[in-house]
Amino acid sequence: MKSLRSFRDLPIRYKLFLGISAAYILAITLGSTIIYSLVRTTIEANIEGELKNSTSAILNMVRTAVEVSIKNHLRAAAERNREIVAHSYKLYEQGDLSLKEAKRRAQAVLLSQKIGDTGYIYCLDSNGVVLVHPKQELIGQNVSNFEFVRQQTARKEGYMEYDWKNPGEVDSRQKALYMTYFAPWDWIISVSSYRSEFNKLVNVEDFRDSILSLRFGDTGYSFVVDSKGSLVLHPKIEGDNYLNTKDAEGRSFVKEICDRKSGKIVYSWMNPGENTARKKLAIFNYIPELDWIVASSSYLDEFYAPLYSVRDLFIAMVIGLLLLVVPLTGRISSAITNPLQELMNRFAAGTPGDFSARVSKQSGDELGQLASYFNLFMEKLEHYNEKLQGEIAERKQAEAGLRLSEEMFSKAFKSSPNGICIISLEDGRFINVNDTFLVSTEFRREQIIGKRVVQAAIFGDKHKASGVIDSIAEGGHVRDLEIEMFTRTGETRMGMLSAEAIEIRNERCMLLTIEDITDRMHLEREIMETGDRERQRIGQDLHDDLCAHLIGIEVLSEILNRKLDEQSSVDAAFAGRIRVLISEAIEKARRLARGLCPVHLVAYGLESALRELCINTGELFDTSCELKCKDNVLIHDNIVSTHLFHIAQEAVQNAVKHAAADHITVDLGTGNGTISLKVTDDGVGISGATDPKGMGLRIMRHRAKMIGALIDIKPNPAGGTIVECSVRGSFRKEAVHGGTQG
Repeated sequence: MKSLRSFRDLPIRYKLFLGISAAYILAITLGSTIIYSLVRTTIEANIEGELKNSTSAILNMVRTAVEVSIKNHLRAAAERNREIVAHSYKLYEQGDLSLKEAKRRAQAVLLSQKIGDTGYIYCLDSNGVVLVHPKQELIGQNVSNFEFVRQQTARKEGYMEYDWKNPGEVDSRQKALYMTYFAPWDWIISVSSYRSEFNKLVNVEDFRDSILSLRFGDTGYSFVVDSKGSLVLHPKIEGDNYLNTKDAEGRSFVKEICDRKSGKIVYSWMNPGENTARKKLAIFNYIPELDWIVASSSYLDEFYAPLYSVRDLFIAMVIGLLLLVVPLTGRISSAITNPLQELMNRFAAGTPGDFSARVSKQSGDELGQLASYFNLFMEKLEHYNEKLQGEIAERKQAEAGLRLSEEMFSKAFKSSPNGICIISLEDGRFINVNDTFLVSTEFRREQIIGKRVVQAAIFGDKHKASGVIDSIAEGGHVRDLEIEMFTRTGETRMGMLSAEAIEIRNERCMLLTIEDITDRMHLEREIMETGDRERQRIGQDLHDDLCAHLIGIEVLSEILNRKLDEQSSVDAAFAGRIRVLISEAIEKARRLARGLCPVHLVAYGLESALRELCINTGELFDTSCELKCKDNVLIHDNIVSTHLFHIAQEAVQNAVKHAAADHITVDLGTGNGTISLKVTDDGVGISGATDPKGMGLRIMRHRAKMIGALIDIKPNPAGGTIVECSVRGSFRKEAVHGGTQG
């Protein structure tokens, strides 16, 4: 404490000298230490990462070699034994052996072979019955209750791995087999062996060069040792057992590696031909099926050599900077304190609180500028003192205006016919809601205020509500977004949501307004349903009344034509022409009726109505329009059929009239209890064809919403537009031949 007080009382030149010197030394020392530590950590991480990657690569390399050796060995044995069985069968065909004797001879050869220590060969038929097996009690037994047997009988050829526990064993062991099929006798010949015995099949020479070619630093290398300490693979020494070998510090590092089997270890080791032991890092991993431990090792001093150079460089920099800072700080402190002392004397001559006090400018440097700033400050201080009272009066007026503005906002907030919420953008909690929102949702204020939007049981789609908050937080805005809401009693309401960002008491918030459009949507639905019913009634009248009337006229014109023809009248041709025109009128009336009431009038429902739509489109607009329907889809709900038809009709009309499409495809299908409708065209696309918010697309979306369907209108990657609509519903489907109609 006394030394701190003594330092505080020192002249500025000494404080500046000591402070700058100490700051330079501390900054350089601290920076050097941090950089050294980071570089050391990075080097160590790179060393371990490289060794781990190399160890993993070696592990995978060995395992791959093992898998290939196992599979090739078992496959060769299986194919060789199939040739033995085929030879016995050939002797039977030539009449040299009876069928029984041929099978007995083949069985004897198969059972005489041993795979590894305990592996064997057995045969099954296609039903899973054991035909050949070393254990006679299994002959004739059906073992298809085992999963791997079911796979064998299904595949009959190929390689398999599975777990198996022999009678009398406690734990199951991994086992592999290769099977081949001899069809004349329905024999599935299987050559099997336990994976723990596969190490005898591995040829180290297959991967010796690949492993020994790996180098880490100048002298680091990889090696392989088994769990008993015998070196399997090493660049210089192999074959001997080094389990009890100790390093330069007396540590049995090989035994530790064998005991741990996987991990990392640092030990001192001296290679043959070297004079001193060096610290070495090894990353090792275990291959259980071979009982091998693969390791990658490197000497630490080879990796730390650049680090030692960096350390020496930092020490030299500290010494050099210290020699530079000492005279430099002395000159800087003198250049500052001498003029500053003169300025302090001038300050002492002024009267405290006297705004008329001034000092003379002695130089043009920073201290001279400081004198000018002092004079300017005193002048402005006088001016500010005069303005202070005026500013106080203005502040009072501003505060009064702010209170008035807040009062007006509060009244508008409370009396708005739409629901209004203020939500924090920091944590998504409700800050305030107006009475209209409470009345619409039937919640009490204390049930909402303070809760997060995702916690309150108000919005049906919480992900959409969270998306609105995220969009506003990122600087966007939301307009006229339909969202589903729940009242406190569980009633579902629909709202039209708009939102924008505001700031309240230095907190970023979201002002959210919701217009309850439930009644309006119900009215729109009733209007559309009324229009559909009126359209269906008109179509029914056209079909039942006008068409029947025209058919009667057609019959009369036919009779008139015959009578005039019998009289050889020249008017017979005109009567025939009248009959043709009436026939065309009947056909047009029928088409009009089907367009107005497509699903009611067609015996096969939606599929037939869509087929008629495709045919009419092709004839009227000279456009290729085809229907794809693998099954006859009979929908039980006529309202669903009607809306789906009108959605397809609107999509086809958009493609023809707005997109100038040459080819249109209407796809109708079912699956997993869902009816799917897809209209694809090759026109100019949705962006060039029509307004994405146009009436036609809005009607399609509204019809989809009325039947609870999902609709997606998007550009076709191949060009054009795709309209997809799917709805869950009750239907029946019957397979048909030829599901495409153009």
